[in-house]
Parts: sequence; C-alpha cells; structure tokens
Amino acid sequence: MTGSPRAIAIAGLAGVILNVVAVVALNPFTSPYSPADIPGWLESCGQYPIRTAVSSFAFTFGLVALAAFALGFAAHLRTAPAVVAAVFIGLGALLDAAGTPAPLVALNADPAVGQAFLRYTLILDATFNGCLGVGLIAAFFAQRSKLRWLALASGILSLPIAFQWMSADAAKLLMLAGPAWLAWIAATSIELLRTEQ
Repeated sequence: MTGSPRAIAIAGLAGVILNVVAVVALNPFTSPYSPADIPGWLESCGQYPIRTAVSSFAFTFGLVALAAFALGFAAHLRTAPAVVAAVFIGLGALLDAAGTPAPLVALNADPAVGQAFLRYTLILDATFNGCLGVGLIAAFFAQRSKLRWLALASGILSLPIAFQWMSADAAKLLMLAGPAWLAWIAATSIELLRTEQ
C-alpha cells in the first residue's frame, strides 16, 4: 500500500458507516454483544432475522474496512507507533470480522449451539476492543494533530471492554467507547482527505 490519503480515508469512512449501520440494526435486540442475557440475544436474532443479517454483514465488511484503514494509517505515517497501532487495530478488526457472521449462523442452530455461537462472537468482539484500545493509545503517539487526544481517550475507554465476554458492566462501556473511536476514525479520515486537496 502506498499510503494514499484518499484510499485510507475511504476505507476509514466506509468502516465507520458500516459499523453505524450494524449498530442501528441491533437497536431492538436484547443485550447484543453482552453476556447479560445470551438466551435473550438469541431470541432477538430469531425475532429479527433481517436485522441480524444486516448487522452481521455490515459488521463483517466494516471491520475489514477498518483493518484496511489501520494498514493505510501506518503506511502513510511510517513511524513505529503507527505500525503498532496498525497491527493491533488491524488484527483485532480481522479477528472480530471472523466472528460477526456467528449470529446469522445461530439462527439455524439448536438453541444451545446458537448460544455457543453468540458467546464465540462475543469473545472475538472483546478481543477486538482490547486490541483497539492498545492500537488507539499507540495512535496517540503516532499522530501530531489534536485528534491524538481523541485517540487516547477512546483507547483508554476501549481497554476495559476486553472483559465484555464475562462482564455486562464492561460491555456497557461500548456506549461511550464506540462513538469515541468511530469519531476518531471519521475525523482522521476527513483530515487525510484534506491533506490531498
């Protein structure tokens, strides 16, 4: 990758938009991506199969786009902290993308197996949030603009969500951390677009 600001920005904005679409699709669900009520989450998947499909596909493609953004971020800045950020954000995003189709698979499984699929995607999402936290803190050291402070804040908020697989309280932090890191990626993408004008 050459580190083209336009290509990086498009990947980042695509990742943000698709993640927002996925979250909106989950709006009526019971405790999605939280251990608070796995049976309720599975029941919601059955009640809203189209929303389950939209969320699964949007998360999967959105996370792959975020991995591409992270790779481009490192290629553009070419510093050690940027590489660390790319490795953690990119790896976490791709691991999570491997699990986000699981709710769709759970629709056609025995309830016990379906719940196991949801726990699988929950663990991978927790892994993503932990990796994301480390990557965002590394991005703080890589960036030179004021956006670095948003990276630091969202990274600190994301780290405890690594425990969302076992703690509903950790999962609740997604309400704060999610908008923060999505805002950082969107703002960084827009900043990159401006550098090419």
